[in-house]
Amino acid sequence: MGLLATRVYAQCDAKDGSQDGLIDDPRRCDFQPARDLPHCTAGSDEVNCFTAEQIASVERIYGDVMSQGKRFFPGWPMGAEIAGADGQSGWIGQEIDRPNGPGAWTSFGSAFLHFVVPWAGTQSAAMDAAGLFSQFDIDRDPPRLEELHQILDATDTDLSAFRKRGGKLLMYFGWADPQLNAKMGVEYYEQVVDKMGTSTPEFFRLFMVPGMFHCGGGVGTSQFDAATPVVQWVEAAKAPERIEAARVVSGKVVRTRPLCPYPQMARYRGNGSIDESANFVCAKP
Repeated sequence: MGLLATRVYAQCDAKDGSQDGLIDDPRRCDFQPARDLPHCTAGSDEVNCFTAEQIASVERIYGDVMSQGKRFFPGWPMGAEIAGADGQSGWIGQEIDRPNGPGAWTSFGSAFLHFVVPWAGTQSAAMDAAGLFSQFDIDRDPPRLEELHQILDATDTDLSAFRKRGGKLLMYFGWADPQLNAKMGVEYYEQVVDKMGTSTPEFFRLFMVPGMFHCGGGVGTSQFDAATPVVQWVEAAKAPERIEAARVVSGKVVRTRPLCPYPQMARYRGNGSIDESANFVCAKP
């Protein structure tokens, strides 16, 4: 996993104009596994290269999930391959299946099928996760989940009633979250803007956190207060223009950065330490 992370970050890190160990927006990175990863010679499997099967697996993770020829779910953003402060890759920590059991990606899906989907659960009592997934047909079965989709999914983009009541919504997402796909948050926000109009930031703002794993950790500035800005927004009509965030390693603050309301991103002023928030401004890419 270390070699994959090295190649991804070598390709993507500087896209935001600063070589700082972070990928500010993985969508801006043109990383192609088949082109950018070293290939093992046929029949070999070495630590410094990737077999054809391994490259195909990585491409499937990054690629969109397709159903009946159309995109059903976005592919995973790059960034979580890297090791966080605990030395553990975001992928390896919990997500990818291991010899001693399934990872989060498999467990989330299989548990949903087993305990929530009636027609799957009745057949799954004696199945392991792999068996349960094997019976799910991505081209045939999604329409059978429509009732659950209507009940469970937070996808309604008409927030007019919420706005009329004076509601304020601050949402954040780690770009390197290895458990929940960050593109879900970005695409939902963009869909709300399409529905509610350009004045959406008056009541709803999204803050993306480069390098942050699931709810914290990773290589980004993952410690910040998101509650106080909401209180100030509601009680003092002061919309959050930036949120100060810190990266803490072994109890010590090693970097501070502003988190910016999407689609703005933190941009280096050109002077001073890249580890000090004061040297960054929020600006559109």
